[in-house]
Amino acid sequence: MMIRSLFLLLILSLFCSFVSASAATPTVPKVDEAQLSFGKKVAAQLASMSIEEKVGQLFIIAADGDLENLIRTYHVGGVILFSRHTHSLSDTMQLIEQVRQAAPLSPFIAVDQEGGRVSRLSFATTIPTARSLGNHSASALQKVGMLVGRELQALGFNLNFAPVLDVDTCKENPVIGNRSFGNDPYVVAQLGSAYIRGLHNSGILAAAKHFPGHGDTSSDSHFVLPIVNQARDRLETVEMLPFRAALRSDVDMIMAAHVHYPALDPTPNLPASLSKPILTGILRQEMGFSGIIITDAMNMRAITDLMDSGQAAQSAFQAGADIILMPQDLPAAYHALLSSVKTGEISITRVDESVRRILFLKLRFPEGRTLPFDARLKHASDIVGSPAHKLELEQLLK
Repeated sequence: MMIRSLFLLLILSLFCSFVSASAATPTVPKVDEAQLSFGKKVAAQLASMSIEEKVGQLFIIAADGDLENLIRTYHVGGVILFSRHTHSLSDTMQLIEQVRQAAPLSPFIAVDQEGGRVSRLSFATTIPTARSLGNHSASALQKVGMLVGRELQALGFNLNFAPVLDVDTCKENPVIGNRSFGNDPYVVAQLGSAYIRGLHNSGILAAAKHFPGHGDTSSDSHFVLPIVNQARDRLETVEMLPFRAALRSDVDMIMAAHVHYPALDPTPNLPASLSKPILTGILRQEMGFSGIIITDAMNMRAITDLMDSGQAAQSAFQAGADIILMPQDLPAAYHALLSSVKTGEISITRVDESVRRILFLKLRFPEGRTLPFDARLKHASDIVGSPAHKLELEQLLK
């Protein structure tokens, strides 16, 4: 009996020792080797860049003028193409190839291919207006996004400034209207998120616009600074709701509106694109957005009537924007930001935060130019605006 008791005590002692050791030794989480390697690539690229190169990555410009010289001189992070640059499929692809060869670091190649009246590629499959698409299911919208994405990817684009997540609540709105999926924020949220997933499935980055919402305006920020005089509660439940849904769909970029929202930032005549309480306080901190914040085009009169290009670039970046889109005067905007960094007015740490986000996306969605140009041109010619794609779209939307 004594031997049996001693044996039980020994077993109990060993068990307690095991439990104690287990409790004292924390569980070590498994390391994601792929993610670790990816992070190292971003860090290495960032460490190899000069201040001038980092500041250049903060700009996306229109594909105008002496483009190769602008890319090399100002190290710009990307270009956007409009209808004036895309007369034919071949011209478009040749211009994109020119941009890629001129840029030492993989550039963003962007386009506004929303569908409806904001479609820059006349030779691509014709996509109906967002208002028309608003009558269809999320599943259909995801497939539409995939179709648009396949064509953009074949042409060499990697970024679509879409979808529009503005809720169409003002009949007098001269700039949004049928670019919106509708006047129900839940429908806009559901369909916009589906479209984002479709673009992602085809290897295209998505930029949702125009935060925190351009739908309830009766003026156009291309010409004046619109004002949305809605209370914070209303802005949360209507205007910002689709953007919160976009975050859950891992949207890559959010474009800030040149619209004044007194309930969110009472500073007189200050658009969201230049507002730190809105971009950093609400979008970055409250909503937890970790992707890229990009301004709307900075050559619009809502901005140019307020300040010069240098001041506008500094204000937008200090407010929390990562990318300045189409400054009216690129040299002035670039040198203003560069000077602010060199004098310490803007910290290099703040610049690195934005450039790190930019590099992350560029490495996440690499160029993928594995075939010779002629082979890529043939592939694009076979699918972009093809009868098969037109038939697919008809079946999706019937």
